[in-house]
Amino acid sequence: MIGELKQFLADLKALRKDIRAEKVKQIAKNDLRARAEQLGTRWFNEILIQLSQQGGMSSDILQKYSDGCGRLIALSAPNNLKNSYLDVLDAVIKPFRSELLLSVQTEGTNYTSLALLHNILSNLPDPQENDYLQEAISCAQRGFFRAAVILGWCAAIDRIHRRIGKLGFSTFNVTSAQMASQQKGRFKRFSSPQNVNSIGEIREVFDTLVIWIIEGMGMIDSNQHTRLRSCFDMRCHCAHPGEAPVTEYNLMSFFSDLNKIVFENPMFNI
Repeated sequence: MIGELKQFLADLKALRKDIRAEKVKQIAKNDLRARAEQLGTRWFNEILIQLSQQGGMSSDILQKYSDGCGRLIALSAPNNLKNSYLDVLDAVIKPFRSELLLSVQTEGTNYTSLALLHNILSNLPDPQENDYLQEAISCAQRGFFRAAVILGWCAAIDRIHRRIGKLGFSTFNVTSAQMASQQKGRFKRFSSPQNVNSIGEIREVFDTLVIWIIEGMGMIDSNQHTRLRSCFDMRCHCAHPGEAPVTEYNLMSFFSDLNKIVFENPMFNI
């Protein structure tokens, strides 16, 4: 990313130098206009996407450069004023190093970890689920880690609910009754048989009970249960005021567990 930003800045400066050298009031050369258009397009198609995915950058800063690069594309039409080009290029170039390049250089750890978050959740097959989780990623990129956790858990438990619906709610109900009847073994303390018949009804069941019952159904093992319960606990910590911090590392662990145990787990394919 740093190398791409440096090259982008160098290309902007080269274009500015060549436009300054022109002895005309209006820029008509196809080469100069094409370079302006290409640089503006590169911002939107490559650099902006990467910066947004990696997170940590102010949305106001990104919008500022988007406005400038959008203006550069607009100016690439024939015979726009030389001074208009120079004004836009100066506005983009002068603060570029301090606002963009230096931020990426000094906050590399944060960028790397939040880029990893995007990679973790980038291959989900359900478009609606993808859109929902993109909101979680956007929250994380803007520093709203608690909101990201809550959205992430909601997406995971929704996937579990929908998979149970595909298997049939009767299986869920029968399993819960069998678990409640056990007098020994892992489920001996389970005492909550269920009778649900729709997605709406299963959404009223406590998430911790759902986790127990999907273990009883053989969809997860005891270790996965423990990890999912930890994810749910983090969701609860994030939903209520408290002193426990939520760091980017907590966030990576949380989403990695949800991804491996739920989203990429064949048991929860829908």
